[in-house]
Amino acid sequence: MLRFDKETEQRVFRVAEARAQGKPQQDGIDELISQIMDLHPEFDELWPEREGALIAQPVNGQMVHPFVHVVLHGIIAGQLNNAHPEFVKDTQLRLMASGLDEHESLHTIMSVYGDLYFRGVRQEGEFDEWEYYTRLSQIIVEDIGEQAAES
Repeated sequence: MLRFDKETEQRVFRVAEARAQGKPQQDGIDELISQIMDLHPEFDELWPEREGALIAQPVNGQMVHPFVHVVLHGIIAGQLNNAHPEFVKDTQLRLMASGLDEHESLHTIMSVYGDLYFRGVRQEGEFDEWEYYTRLSQIIVEDIGEQAAES
């Protein structure tokens, strides 16, 4: 399981280095991180810098925090693979049936999860799974397209 902690940070950098050297990954979590990195080659030049991957910065015209992005991908992948909570998989299937591809659907779910997770951390509260369910159930694909057009 990926977390926003120092151990995961070191693991991500170790995987990035092994990946850059063409070395195989050691376990399933490392392989997952490598697969996520494959989805985001725009981050490749940031991993060797380390500090650059740990702060939000412009990437392809958007402010992105590469480490947070990879961890969020991993968290949502875990939810989907374990079908827990179930509504996450249901949401992904609904989004894909409405026209989003798999990666876009992941990013949509990640944005909701990340918002709730970091709000909870800032308020020293717990993650609100009911709000997660509610917000995911209210996503409409047309709204996503409109938001993208506005950016």
